Amino acid sequence: MKKQDTNRVTSNTVAQKVGIFFNKNASVLACMMLVAIILSGTAFASSADALWSTISNLIQTWVTRLGGVIMFVGGVMFGLGWKSDDAEQKSRGISTIIAGAIIVAIAALTSQFFA
Repeated sequence: MKKQDTNRVTSNTVAQKVGIFFNKNASVLACMMLVAIILSGTAFASSADALWSTISNLIQTWVTRLGGVIMFVGGVMFGLGWKSDDAEQKSRGISTIIAGAIIVAIAALTSQFFA
């Protein structure tokens, strides 16, 4: 029984040492993992341009979705302002819809920015 307890204490000590190592070096390990991911992406892509275009398409997709959500929120604000006949809420709703439309327009130009 004492051998099992000794092994358990040793394994806990090793686990604690590994945990302490990861806690102390978390930022360095995260940077190393990010570099490894980027390098593996370029290794599997036919060129760096293919990776860049993939990232550009990802940005365009999500920024367009974000603009759509903002336009939706603006529409809800405008509708609630219309219901309660609140001019300030109506104008805020219209402003939010326009802001979402601007974001969608900028997302459509992503290929021009990152070409």
